[in-house]
This record gives sequence, C-alpha cells and structure tokens, in this order.
Amino acid sequence: MHLRIDEQEIDVPPGTTIKEAAKLAGIKIPGLCDHPDLERYGGCRLCLVEVEGIRGYPSSCTMPVSEGMKVRTNTPALKSLRLNILEMLLSEHPCICLICERSGRCDEVREGMRKVPQTMGCRYCPKDGRCELQEVVTQIGLKKVELCRIGTEKEIIRSPFFDRDPNLCILCGRCVRACADRGLGVISFNFRGFDTVIGTAFEKPLEDVGCRFCGACVDVCPTGALVERANKWSGVAKRVVETICPYCSSNCQIGIEVRDDKILRTRPQGSKLCVRGRFGLEFVSHQRLTRPMILKGERLVEAGWQEAMELVAERLGGYKGRRFAMLLSGVLTNEALRTAKKFSERIMNGRAVAEDTSSDFSLTEIIQGPLLAVGELAETNPATELAIRSTKPVVISPFRTMLAKKASVWLRCRPGEEPQVLEAIAKASVQENTDALGDTGISAEEILKAARLLGKASVVVGPDCNRDVRAAAEKLVRVIGGKLCLVGRNCNSRGVAVLGLDQGYEETMQSLMSGEIAAAYIVGSNPARADPKLAESLSDLEFLVVQDLFLTETAKLADVLLPAASFAEIEGTYTSSDGRMLQLTPALAAISKSDMQIISELCHKMKGRLPDDPASSRLEGTKTWTGKGQQSEDITSSGSFILVEGPCLFEFGSGTRTSRVRDLQYLNKDRYVDIHPRDAARHKISNGEPVSIQSRGRSIRGLARVSMSVPEGVMRICGRASRIASAEVRRDV
Repeated sequence: MHLRIDEQEIDVPPGTTIKEAAKLAGIKIPGLCDHPDLERYGGCRLCLVEVEGIRGYPSSCTMPVSEGMKVRTNTPALKSLRLNILEMLLSEHPCICLICERSGRCDEVREGMRKVPQTMGCRYCPKDGRCELQEVVTQIGLKKVELCRIGTEKEIIRSPFFDRDPNLCILCGRCVRACADRGLGVISFNFRGFDTVIGTAFEKPLEDVGCRFCGACVDVCPTGALVERANKWSGVAKRVVETICPYCSSNCQIGIEVRDDKILRTRPQGSKLCVRGRFGLEFVSHQRLTRPMILKGERLVEAGWQEAMELVAERLGGYKGRRFAMLLSGVLTNEALRTAKKFSERIMNGRAVAEDTSSDFSLTEIIQGPLLAVGELAETNPATELAIRSTKPVVISPFRTMLAKKASVWLRCRPGEEPQVLEAIAKASVQENTDALGDTGISAEEILKAARLLGKASVVVGPDCNRDVRAAAEKLVRVIGGKLCLVGRNCNSRGVAVLGLDQGYEETMQSLMSGEIAAAYIVGSNPARADPKLAESLSDLEFLVVQDLFLTETAKLADVLLPAASFAEIEGTYTSSDGRMLQLTPALAAISKSDMQIISELCHKMKGRLPDDPASSRLEGTKTWTGKGQQSEDITSSGSFILVEGPCLFEFGSGTRTSRVRDLQYLNKDRYVDIHPRDAARHKISNGEPVSIQSRGRSIRGLARVSMSVPEGVMRICGRASRIASAEVRRDV
C-alpha cells in the first residue's frame, strides 16, 4: 500500500495501521492504550489523526491504511484536541510534578515524600522514569492542568508480587486485554462513571479468582498503577542483560534489569513469561552458600577451597567404578554437564545420570499442524502450553485444564488410563472397528473423531507423564506417521538427553537404595527434598559430595559441600527442544565458582588436565526414554476416591528454588484438595474447609477446593512427585 503521511511517501504491507505506518516513516504518534503485544483498542483517543476524505478524527492505532491515503498527524486542531483529552485524563491522576516549577529539582525531599501513603506526583511514584504517561505529556507539550481534581482517594491493593494502585490507573484497559490474551480474564472494568475501576469479580483477591500471576498485566501497564513490590523504589536500571529463564524447558528469553550488582526486576524479551520466570528469580540472592563446608564431627563447618577440593579428590579416589554415582540435573549448562560426564566416565570409571527426559522438536513447526497433548503442561511448561492452546489440539486429560477448554476434542479419561486412550486412537487410526477400541470410559465416536484429526500429527507428552504414556505415544506416532514430542522438565533437559545422561537413572537410584553405591557426587539436584525416602539412603553413604547454591536438605547430609554460582552469574549454554544453543549471559558478579569450573578443577587434582577429545565432547544421540513421571499404584482397593498428585505452577521440581521466593511461599502455604461439587456435597465438605486424606498409610491435610475441573470420584492435590492412588477423605474437624 502506498500512502502519504505528513508529506512523506511510504509503502507498507496491507493490514498495517496508520500508527504503524507512521512509525516506519519515523513519525511518532502519541498513545497510551495500544501495545504491540495486544489487540487494537483505540480507547485513549490520543492517537487521533486527520485523513483526507474521512470526516472526524479516526484513531490511528485501529485504522488500517488504504491505497493513496493522505494522513496528517500534527495539525493545530489535533494538537488542541490531544491537549484537552490529556488534561481530562490527568484530572483523575496525580500530576503535580508535571507542572511544578521545581520538577526534577526536589531530590532533597523526594525520599521522605515517597513514604507518604498518597502518591502526589511523578517524583513520588515508583514508576518515575519508566512511566509512559510522562513521555506522552512531554510529547504533546502539556504545560498546565486547569481542571479540578475529580474522584476520591482509593486504597492501594496488595497482591502477591505486585501492588495495585487505582489512583494511578488511567483506565487504558491494557491489563484487562493482557489477561484475556492469556485465556484468564480474571480482571475487568467494574462499575461506571467516576467510580470505574479495574478489578476482580466481587473485589476478591487475585489468588482467589484463578490469577496465575504471570505479570503480563504489570508488563503492559503504562503508569504506576501496577508495580512489582520487590525493589519497588529502586528506580531505573543501569543495564538490562538478556539471558534465558532458568526454570522449565520452554526456554523463555528474559531481560534482567540490574543496578549496583543487584537484580531489580525481570522483563520478558519477546516471550510470554509465567510467574516463575517473571517473579521467581529472588532465589539468586537468598541465603546463598559462599564458602565450601566440610563435615567435622556432626557439623558442617566452613573451609577453604583448597582444603575442600583436596579432601574430595582424596576420598573419591577410593570409590571408582560401580561404587560411585554422579547425580546431575537439567538445570546445569551444557558445559557443566559435559565436564561432569567426562569426570564421571574418565576419572571415576562410573556413570553420570540425570532425571530428565526430552526429545527433539520445534514448537513453532509442530503448532502448524494437527496436535495431540497429554500431561499438565500449564503447570510444568506454561509458555509451551500457551502456544499449543492456540492450535485447539486434541487433549487427553482427566481434568478440565485450560488446554482441555480450548481443545478440538477433549478425551476425558480416568486417571492413569492415558496409555489405553492412546492405544485406542492408534487402533482407530488403522481400522474404524469400534469393537477393538477397548473400554476407555470414552465413547467410540469421540475416539474415532480424534483419530480422524490426527493424521501425521505431533504428539506432545508432558514431563509429568510416566513411561507407559511415553511408550503408548511412541506407538501412536508410528501408526499415524507423526512426531513424538517429549517435553523436558528443566531448562536444559534437552542438553541432558543429547549427552545421553538421561540413560540409567532408575537403575542408578536402585543401586543407591540397595547400598551398592558407596559414594556419590550430586550437582544441582536435591533428591532428599524431592523424595524424602532417599534421605536415609544418602545418609548411609560412606562419602557424599554435594554441589549447590543453598544448604538444601541433601546438602545437610554431605561430607563436603561445594557452593556453586547461579545461572545469573555465569556464561554458558542451554540446548533448546529444537537443538539450538541458547546463550546465558552473566548479569551479576559471581559469588562462587561455576559448576563447570569446580568439576574441571577436581579433574586436574585427580588426574591432570583432560585432553580435548572430540568424540567425548560431541553431542551424542538419545536412545530410549526413561524416568519417573507419574506412578500408578493399585487403585482397585476400597478407597472411595482416586487421589491424583501432580505438578503445581507455584512450585517447581523439588521446590528448592521456589521455596526461596517469598510470594511463591505464600501461594503454596495452603495445600488445596480439588474435589467435585457432588462429592463435596455427599461428604458434607464446604469450600475452604480443612480435610484429611488417608492414602496408603499417608495422612495428607489440606483445604477443600470445590471445583468442576476434577471428575467425580477423583481428588487432586499438588505434589513434588506425580502419582495416583486410592484414598479416603474426611472433614478435618
């Protein structure tokens, strides 16, 4: 399309808005409601323009260009109109600093005034220097606000991770649209006229209305109405370091805002972060280990690096071969994993393993075609789930998840029967004989409908699924000519698999629990927290080395504890699901040595420098997939419920890192038990009432959460291990 904007000729693709075209021409049109990541809205009216041949003043952020269009963006009439609109907007917004004669020269009183409960103006607002409204006022050239102050002072609302100040809200609606874009819609415009506010239904707390605290609303807010509580008054960052989120295998790119060697906040960089990536980096500076520790008597005491490393080298030298095991994690960089593999195989003549499973696939490619999803991806890999949700996939799940709500076909199976459903789809894909489908609890028509949609489809299996599910999924893709996509749990699960470190984990753990292994070296993993049963086996070891950021449950059992640097302090790479090398960039000065550096130094001490062996450093292919995943116990007993434990968004893995983020701790303080309304009525259980669950000798206490998301006869709780068992429930009175 060819058009003229302020006497500039420009060619743009069809569908481009006037505002986008102006930006390409180097012309900036003011606006506060539009955002590149959101649907067009046209609510603030500051981006009005004049278009030859069109009456009135259309909004440039919503109107597409047309061939030969002539646009004016800065006429006297538009300037006057924008000034009037902006003045009306500021009549409901603290703006004294914008017109104060001492604006920008009040440093001596600013810090004291910021402690006043009421925000008076820009200098006393936590968003000062990062506020889009300030930019627009400067751009439009507003010099005075003559309208009287409208409205009354409203109370600031505290939520996990961020504060909501309705006094600073300009009702642009960005946060409402951002929440709807994530498929939640937990906030909206409430009331009318001067009483209009943005809030939840019945003004309930965000945590009670299904908010997942992804921070999308905070990221798009143009003013100080939504501000992160952590480092709220720290001001503008000195630099932004682009790196990779250290949690799940979605590998979202993040920008870490840094000043004075301190993380101020995290921002998305072309990604859609979840609560963990957006607000969950507090662990980096929380009770970190900075010096090695050695067990002397019954206490771990601080020691120097040389003493600790010499002790490790001396003691480990006596446990080579099958008596030694090295337990790694998919949170480590490729460089650390590769060095650990060399150390284990070539120095210790043993094996290094990690509890990670993944396969090679490109998310951007698989969402272009038919797709089937199994597992609770919204809890384990939120960004991956969000991308898959847009494709309206076939979904196999006992629960009414967000993915199930958007599914083209939702196959609601009984808990633990996902493999049978996958096998039924495979049979239906070969022959439409409904008698051969077996008893899955799902109608043959639904199975056949799914099978017809899944020709050459990708089958996505979440990290919470067990080996039976993965095996059935592998059979299905062979039948339909599709692709198996095993989603990794950790940020570098793919690196683990590519190096072959995912092989033999279960066998190694069995050897550990049987006493065959006498010495272990654990790096970046906390098995004693993930599975308390392992604590006894680890404490029985003759020699245990733990390398971690914190004094974890596993670290407390160590003979030698080596402190490691965090992801924000090191250079290195992760491997994405499609095989790309993702670069980690240090944002902070390291307070300890990196995992790779520690293991390399240990190699030197035990055998001298390892030669650079191309065959050893080459990334090796994977074979079969193993690992824990969901454990199905016998559920045919007399228990009145099937109890399903599964992953939780607010707790990642063993919970080692998320337990060090205060607001994630708050969101995890109560253990909720999801129960169907009919089951709750039958047992006379009310929403929020304490309940006690008896399951296989375990007693679990929690708060009932009456929900249609679970089927009748099933209860769901969050757990560090995925498992299914029979259970009884009673009111905990």
